[in-house]
Amino acid sequence: MLKLSIVIPVYNIERYLPCCLDSILNQDFSDFEIICINDGSKDGSLEVLKSYKQKDNRIIIVDKANEGSGVARNYGLNIARGEFVYFVDGDDSLIDGALSKIVQVAEDNYLDILIFGAYSCYDKIQRKGSYSVDRLPKKFFNRLFSSKDIKSDIFKFPTTAWTKLYRREFLIENNVKFQEIKVGQDQLLFCHSFIKAERIMIYPENIYRYRKNREGSVTSTKFKCNYSPIYVFDAIEKLLKSENLTKEYESIFLDTYFSKATSWLGKFDEKLKPDYYKEYMKLLAHIQKEYPFGWWVRFNPEISDTYGSLKLKQFIAKACNFVLR
Repeated sequence: MLKLSIVIPVYNIERYLPCCLDSILNQDFSDFEIICINDGSKDGSLEVLKSYKQKDNRIIIVDKANEGSGVARNYGLNIARGEFVYFVDGDDSLIDGALSKIVQVAEDNYLDILIFGAYSCYDKIQRKGSYSVDRLPKKFFNRLFSSKDIKSDIFKFPTTAWTKLYRREFLIENNVKFQEIKVGQDQLLFCHSFIKAERIMIYPENIYRYRKNREGSVTSTKFKCNYSPIYVFDAIEKLLKSENLTKEYESIFLDTYFSKATSWLGKFDEKLKPDYYKEYMKLLAHIQKEYPFGWWVRFNPEISDTYGSLKLKQFIAKACNFVLR
């Protein structure tokens, strides 16, 4: 069996794609396929892919209409053949020798998930950042653990797909997929995999280079303009209900993702904020009814609230809930 499938969604990254592909093709590990999903790029990304495929037949190109990286990654996962699967963003890159190291550890320990760190890169500057292995909880180093072991520590691990190597069979058996939305596609896959995995380990090195502040990247947008946190909350809630884990994880997942939706309210584009506020208040009413013991029952946001005032109101609501509980 092919050892590794690398899935890369590609959208308007002509400038960065060669660096990404070179960092993979020049590895000292070769038993892989690279599934590149051209997601309706309008620049020369497809031509770059075709030129690389002429030089290396391990590259598979799927050319499709633009539907977002969640759809693209799921498409790649569906056609992947490797024992393990790794999701790489096409504007990022790997350090030398990365693949041989992580595949060996995952294979030797028959892992569902292997977690590792990433450098943050600004142009030619590489440094340790928020995804560095130094940020991972040290108590889980040098040991095998499961989802049950990390329940209370789950958000001490990065939610990004590119900081993890997955056993493909584990994802398929549990129907673990990316959410098909424009931003935050990783969140559902992260939550689903981290409540189902039985064999997880940390590889204590940074093996990935994450490009920060790329022009055109959705994560670099200053003001928010979509409903992704609300969509993520809905998907996580549906997942927990389907697994009969709502009560067990209510204070972990629901708190985290409702807080995210709240922070976006304070960062939303002013012209679009009224519509987001309406949907946000529907979400608030829903969780106040469904989960009447959380801090949100004492939370009363207004459309005029800034990011800072929302954080203050949230802090007060949590403090009051703790005292009165």
